[in-house]
Amino acid sequence: MRRRLLVVAAIISPLLLGALLSALLELDILPNLLLVGEYAVSFSGIASRAGLLLSLVVAGGAGLWWWLGHRVESAREALREEQVSARRRFLQRLDHELKNPLTIIRLGITNLQHGAAPPEEQRASLERIAQQVQRLGRLIVDLRWLGELDERDVEHRPVDLQQLLAEAVSMVEEMPEYKRRPVDVTVQQVPWPVAAVRGDRDLLLVVFRNLVDNALKHTQAADRVEVRVSDDGQAAIVEIADTGPGIPEEEIPHIFEELFRGESARAVPGSGLGLALVQRIILLHGGAISVRSRVGRGTMIVVRLPLAPQTSPQPAA
Repeated sequence: MRRRLLVVAAIISPLLLGALLSALLELDILPNLLLVGEYAVSFSGIASRAGLLLSLVVAGGAGLWWWLGHRVESAREALREEQVSARRRFLQRLDHELKNPLTIIRLGITNLQHGAAPPEEQRASLERIAQQVQRLGRLIVDLRWLGELDERDVEHRPVDLQQLLAEAVSMVEEMPEYKRRPVDVTVQQVPWPVAAVRGDRDLLLVVFRNLVDNALKHTQAADRVEVRVSDDGQAAIVEIADTGPGIPEEEIPHIFEELFRGESARAVPGSGLGLALVQRIILLHGGAISVRSRVGRGTMIVVRLPLAPQTSPQPAA
């Protein structure tokens, strides 16, 4: 309402001022005529026309200001609604992620408290409880990582990508569930080896460990997982590809959302925060991540990271 009154006042003021000045000139309160050679110039006519012209200019400017203000306010409102909606989705997913393991733990404890179950069933209950406790532990760790990333100082030092990927793949292959599940790693060597990237080594290790873990988690023993590395002179390009079940097209825009789980991923253990964490770290490094997938054929995650500046060798003295 206040903005509307300001606009009306800005448009009317030049008209009123022009009309007042014209009236003063017509009543000879102010000198009205000016002789220029053989011509007499009427100031009252000039004043009224100037007032009208100025009002039109102000009206145009006010209209533009009003339109821009309306667009900005609409954008702010849309952003607020999206933030509220995203928060609501996150809380709903978090509730779901917490409810399932807590239910399994509660049932397991109830079975153990009765003490009438055979030892085999008691051991099975304890294993299920341990699995769910581990799942909750991963969820808490990933939530803490996400919460701390915005406050963490990200290093930007040269990182040997080949060495980093070898370490990440080795860490995942050592997990008990992936024993004897080899990952093929191909690093560009010709016509030149991949240059170092600029970043925080610890955070980048989290990125590629999670991505390789995710590829193995969503594939079977007979499937293949490949890591391919190259650079285009500006950025290093890392592709993590698998021959797993693939991701439905309608789910791809959501896979980086916190706690999002597609239909095919709900039975797969995990915190649901891995890809959100990966994307956040890559963006902090000025990089980009994208996904290509075909149902029944497999999935490929593509990560681009800026190369570290190359230092020119110093000439010999």
